[in-house]
Amino acid sequence: MALRPVVVTGLGIICAAGRNPVEFWTRLTTARGGLAPIEDEAFAVFTARHAGQVPDEWIDAQLPAGEQAGDRTARLALVAARQAVEQAGPARAAPAPDRFGIILGKCQATPGPAGRYQPMHHTADVVAERLGLRGPRILVSTACAAGGNAVGLARDKILTGEADAVLAGGVDPLLFGTYAGFAGLQALSTGPCRPYSRSDGLNLGEGAAFLLLEPLDLALARGVTPLAEVAGYGLSADAYHATAPDPTGRGGASAVRRALAEAGLTPGDVHYVSGHGTGTPANDAMEAKVMRLVFGERAARVPTSSIKSFVGHTLGAAGAVEAVASVLALRHGVAPPTIGFDDGAQADLDYVPNQARAMPIDTVVSNNYAFGGNNVSLVLARPRDPVPYEPAPRRQAVISGLGPVTGAGTGIAETAAAIAAAPRAAGQAPSLEGRTFAPRSLWRHMNRLSRLAIAASRLAWEDAELKLPRKALDDVALVFATGAGSAESTGGFDDSIALNPNKPAVLSFSNVVLNATGGAVCQTLGLRGPTTTLCNGAASASIALDCALEMIDAGKAEVVLVVAADETPARPATGGASAPFEDDGPVPYGAEAVEPVTGSGAVAFVVESADHCAARGGRPYARVAGTRHAAGEGAEPVARSLALPGAAPGLVVGAATGLPRDGEEAAAVLARMPGALLIASAALIGDCQAATGAMNIALAALAVRDGLAPALTGLTAPLAGDTGSYVTRPELAGPVAGALALTAAHDSVRGAVLLEAV
Repeated sequence: MALRPVVVTGLGIICAAGRNPVEFWTRLTTARGGLAPIEDEAFAVFTARHAGQVPDEWIDAQLPAGEQAGDRTARLALVAARQAVEQAGPARAAPAPDRFGIILGKCQATPGPAGRYQPMHHTADVVAERLGLRGPRILVSTACAAGGNAVGLARDKILTGEADAVLAGGVDPLLFGTYAGFAGLQALSTGPCRPYSRSDGLNLGEGAAFLLLEPLDLALARGVTPLAEVAGYGLSADAYHATAPDPTGRGGASAVRRALAEAGLTPGDVHYVSGHGTGTPANDAMEAKVMRLVFGERAARVPTSSIKSFVGHTLGAAGAVEAVASVLALRHGVAPPTIGFDDGAQADLDYVPNQARAMPIDTVVSNNYAFGGNNVSLVLARPRDPVPYEPAPRRQAVISGLGPVTGAGTGIAETAAAIAAAPRAAGQAPSLEGRTFAPRSLWRHMNRLSRLAIAASRLAWEDAELKLPRKALDDVALVFATGAGSAESTGGFDDSIALNPNKPAVLSFSNVVLNATGGAVCQTLGLRGPTTTLCNGAASASIALDCALEMIDAGKAEVVLVVAADETPARPATGGASAPFEDDGPVPYGAEAVEPVTGSGAVAFVVESADHCAARGGRPYARVAGTRHAAGEGAEPVARSLALPGAAPGLVVGAATGLPRDGEEAAAVLARMPGALLIASAALIGDCQAATGAMNIALAALAVRDGLAPALTGLTAPLAGDTGSYVTRPELAGPVAGALALTAAHDSVRGAVLLEAV
């Protein structure tokens, strides 16, 4: 029997080639592009000034008066999201709010009203709040592959039964700094780009696009006409270079093959390919290799085109923009052209030059590639009639290796010793002195965040005692979780732009994208399996674990490496910026709490199918018994996140960091689980955003297998309950049968992970 078919029922788009799907499709099929010179005087410093821009009046005309001011990124996203929801049917037939999710792809952090970067997940939070969506909420940041990646992850959420509908898409505005970075890489064309023919550079663009996904049976029950089926998707890592694609095309080809296999199709079933087609020499040559690797002698007869010739490269929105075009191509039986194609170009592939082509189309493959070596391929097909289906399989998974790199220690042995000694080490910087976890030729060029993540990944791998042959690494997956990416690279790049936008720090620019760190891990460890980057603040690690479990359930991987890393400036202290806070560190759950101490760190853990771990004789820490996430603001999501069926943990590792709002969490835990003891990793390592969430999961695993848990030694006046409800001495009576790890991106997403003894 087949899996439950997932279909697209609504489309929304705003970009340089149209303010809605109808106008967008008209311009694609009549070969009217939207690339034009940038009129903003700030961009006059650049030689190349063509881009795909969205007029402000297009945005404002489609929004209620109360949404016409403020964050432009969120306004773009709201326009496309509202269009998709409206096309999908009347509100009275929509899914319940807690069954309606949003997964958004985004490449760039965007500044808020005060000029500071907003959390990456802010845009998704705004759209969810405006539309009343309380289901799964994920920000995926795999650079230029993010929009397509979001559509694939949305399909997973429906197949697992976590949602009845998901808005999946991408958004990115045209930012001066990003433009300067691409100009510094000499990647921009001086005129409208010409993918696949002249290939002399790309044009940047901006925009937003959403697809509304839901199960076929529910769509038909609502009386909605499905537009296309999301039949499958594939992810892969190049493990090759920070910015350049693998010239052999094997990473891109792997993503296509995985997508087709998931869809139950072969290359012979594909009628049209929506290409990435940036117009740069490296990308266009690599894509031709992918076509030949996947389609063999048939490659020249499979039409493939690039709509970036119409709209420019919309970065995190690109995959979603091209997915919308692919659905419309299926609906109308027309392949959009590659405009600006040089008729004299020597091309041995069919790039649909300059004019749209009517043709039978039942299956489309849409491909995207990104800095950091991320590849995604979507398979979109004409909707089928309803078919018998079975629920997505659920497989047991275990955590088999831990790799903490924090101020409390590097590796599990040092961390365990620190727990036993009960230090107040929050704020202390992790130390990698004297240790190299990658070839020196790579290590010396890496930023600090990549070094931390690679060290954590290697230590987790070693702790799991994994010894896999090189070929098996092609199927090992990686999920990278981060709240903000590299502060070092972002700061260095911004400083260079301020000094001279024509001489940006291009090495820093290549590491500004949040998935760059995950790409560095893949490159160092040689991992080429499914790879993605999630960015939901301090809740990122538990969402990443969810993603890993879905990969294992779907048979996409038997081994998934989850790594979370963040860096923040340490608080000044007498002993220096990296000194621990011995007297005034954070006191989670305490009325005597001070301002949380920020920290830096990386924590990795190996997730395996229980069968795989047992077959190789591994010694797991714990079984992943369940996960749950709740979106929204205030205290109510705290209680919802704790509602795991059958959860009766002996220990709860909380998300508290030393703020008064810690009391909400403690009260909810004590009310639902009165026999559990509370701890929080922030007392040990400080607030390290995504790494703190991952540390909570690691500490829960340690408590289950080894009976270790850090003490809240400074807690004397709890905000909820009494001190008997907390671990205040560095010892447990022994291993606990179950432990719950909590994560929290406040006013966005709360997470809970239940681990049990194997």
